[in-house]
Amino acid sequence: MSEWKVKKGNTSIQDILVKDRDNAIVTNLATATKIVFQVKEKKQNSKKIEKTKADGIAVDTPTTGYLRITLKPSDTAITPKRYVMGLEITWSANEIYETRIYIDDNETYDFVIEQDTIQ
Repeated sequence: MSEWKVKKGNTSIQDILVKDRDNAIVTNLATATKIVFQVKEKKQNSKKIEKTKADGIAVDTPTTGYLRITLKPSDTAITPKRYVMGLEITWSANEIYETRIYIDDNETYDFVIEQDTIQ
């Protein structure tokens, strides 16, 4: 099972390949007006972590079709446990998609904070 695993209070960088519903790589990420990544305890709960195109998300990095999400120690200083994550991309009022997240080439929505051994 794939998941994004982070030690509590640590920096973490993840490159996310973005594909459309036909499983093709999305090549127009740079034209998106809004990109939001969130981590929550459950889908209906308030966000624990949020990153946006303006703060923590780089577009077309390392190459076209990828988003690089950077979490700082202050982002990951939350209770160690399993969370859910989501990624939504907006191009216009009529074009908004919550995308699939792939870690190690497997689709997942699992985000895990582990206790840091050295605190």
